[in-house]
Amino acid sequence: MTPWYKSNRKLFREERAALASAAPLLGMVIAGPEFRLNTESVLKRESVVVHGTYGISIPDSAQQIEYGISILMPIKYPKQPPVMFCNDSKLPVGNIDRHIMKDGSACLGVYADIMMRWFLKPDIVNFLENFVAPFLVWQVYYDAHQRPPSWGHRSHFAEGIIEYYAELLGMNKCQSVVEFMKLLARKNRPKGHEICPCGSGDRLRNCHRELLYNTREKIAWQYVAKDLQTILRDDRSKY
Repeated sequence: MTPWYKSNRKLFREERAALASAAPLLGMVIAGPEFRLNTESVLKRESVVVHGTYGISIPDSAQQIEYGISILMPIKYPKQPPVMFCNDSKLPVGNIDRHIMKDGSACLGVYADIMMRWFLKPDIVNFLENFVAPFLVWQVYYDAHQRPPSWGHRSHFAEGIIEYYAELLGMNKCQSVVEFMKLLARKNRPKGHEICPCGSGDRLRNCHRELLYNTREKIAWQYVAKDLQTILRDDRSKY
């Protein structure tokens, strides 16, 4: 497969120019194998990497805090969103309470939510403004108060995914959320005669059919399938 930056050189130039204007302390480079994203992660193949310093203006303050970050732009960009890596001592690698994974990548949310927000405007400036910046503002608050803020925070792993879908469905977080996800993750729309996953014992047509069908219009079944796979992998015995 030809990488995006070779098959679409115009897009590469445009993205690099937009980045230079929006965040001049970050550079976009074509990096070779063994390029270090942070202390824990290196590239395995040639890729485009955004690397350097990103400044965050603190709300209601003239203060600005700078963070070292790396952003890996995948081979299938922009069909796939970038991945942010923390590259700063203020962003502790492997601290799950800070939503930073062992490889230093930032957990920016539930897969479906990331994909839907990304495709509203799939470019590097949008990624910085609507993914990276909120993540770093959250980190600033955590450092200042030694606890997470009330906003921008979900539980970890499977529980956080279930919380997201409970919000999407307008339901309490419960076992039935996973059962709804199983129907949302189907390629073809479930039939009205099937039993509703809410546990009522009624047919779908007489229960939550409209909720299910309306939700399927909002979110791609492929995204739900990936999130469901993560849930089942994390806790096979429960689900």
